[in-house]
Amino acid sequence: MNTLMLVLILLPAAAGLCELLVPRLSSQRATAGLWALGGSALSFLCAALVMAQVAAGAELALPGAHLRADALGVIVALLASFLGVIGVAAARRHLRVDVEAGRAKAEWLPVLFGCCGFFVAAANWAALTDHLLVLYIAVEATTLATVLPVAFYRNRNSWEAGYKYLLLNSLGLAAALMGLTVLYAAAQPTLGAEALSLATLTAAGPNLPPLAAGLAGALLICGFGTKAGLVPLHGWLPDAYQVSPPGFIALFSGIGTKIPLVALARVLPPLMAAAPALRPVLLVVAAVTMLFGIMAAFWQDDLRRLLGYSSVSQMGYIAMALAAGGVAGYEAAAYHVVSHGLIKALLFLAVGEAVLVAGTARVSELGGRRLPPVIGVTFLLASLGLGGVPPMPAFWSKFQVFTATAEAGYGWAAGVAVLTSLLTITTLVRAGARAFLMKPVGEKLERALPAPWMIVLLVVAVFAAGLFPGWMSGFLSTAAAALAKGV
Repeated sequence: MNTLMLVLILLPAAAGLCELLVPRLSSQRATAGLWALGGSALSFLCAALVMAQVAAGAELALPGAHLRADALGVIVALLASFLGVIGVAAARRHLRVDVEAGRAKAEWLPVLFGCCGFFVAAANWAALTDHLLVLYIAVEATTLATVLPVAFYRNRNSWEAGYKYLLLNSLGLAAALMGLTVLYAAAQPTLGAEALSLATLTAAGPNLPPLAAGLAGALLICGFGTKAGLVPLHGWLPDAYQVSPPGFIALFSGIGTKIPLVALARVLPPLMAAAPALRPVLLVVAAVTMLFGIMAAFWQDDLRRLLGYSSVSQMGYIAMALAAGGVAGYEAAAYHVVSHGLIKALLFLAVGEAVLVAGTARVSELGGRRLPPVIGVTFLLASLGLGGVPPMPAFWSKFQVFTATAEAGYGWAAGVAVLTSLLTITTLVRAGARAFLMKPVGEKLERALPAPWMIVLLVVAVFAAGLFPGWMSGFLSTAAAALAKGV
């Protein structure tokens, strides 16, 4: 069973490699994406098997490969693999239309789907690694695997967004590497070679020099915060989300910004124990991120850019839960990783369907066209869910963020989180109503499309994550308790 962790990394990576090696003949272009789809599906099955073992109390580790499965890591790997299936399937559906319309070329598809496989592999690697340096390499790999998909359409806007994404994230992750280096240097005199183990570092907080811990924490918040889209280092995110191809963006938005926050959750607890000033710093960053992100989203006309700024705001919830700390805080952060990942992917699938039918994602243009009802229903349902309306999973994860932050003694931060949740509902429902509900009487219905199976499956997953909060919290509590040992 331990080797399944290695399979979780190698399988989607091999599928991505196969996508690149498949001959690009016209007779085989229809199969583009099938390797990545199959690799993600098999990875999901492996993640489910590992998750069952972890839920049963098994301790899975593969020391030679520096891998260890805990509840946080395995649920992130399960989410990444699941969204890999959803994203690749949706991309195959949408990009076929783009190729026929001349907006893309068939020979570009193997690179996109190959990168999807590599991205899922890198995300699983980052989630399951137990090595300080490998953690950085895996997070960096998620960036490198997504640069070309962001620039997929190869026009000026795409190249600009891809360049900005690569530049800012590379600078940010360079800061994160310096932070990890300082952390290792601070812990090595006490732990020796074990200072490279994330599991060992968790309990090293009391032995770390406060000045070194504060410096390492500041660099890590800055570095991983850049890749997560925390304000003021968020500038790449709305641009990248706006130009990324349909389908792929469901995968990218669902898991891409969560991986650096999972990495931060691995290394931040001992640093906050040694340098308590890091906690209010991260709280302020989280609160500013929440409010700025959702206020910027309110004024956007393009739904993809609106959802990009909304993601900026939602990353503030995860950061705030990490700052609150304790079992409740880490549990809330992990739960919101899952709930936001699923709901945001559903929102982007709905927007992708609108673009497929109407050719635009602008609210001002969609408002004058009559679209299939399934698109509007899906978008509004997911909007309410992201705002925290029960029984959606974000209701439970946000409630846990509110209570964990308040119990930690930061009532003002919990108030900001509640206000942001109300603004989220207002912003997304307003945009959805203008785009999908307010139609001129007598307008002819645009080309009708049945609800694709990806949307149906994702809706089921969203409700499953929300209808069983007790199981979710119980499963995640073990990982949260382990992280809390460092505080």
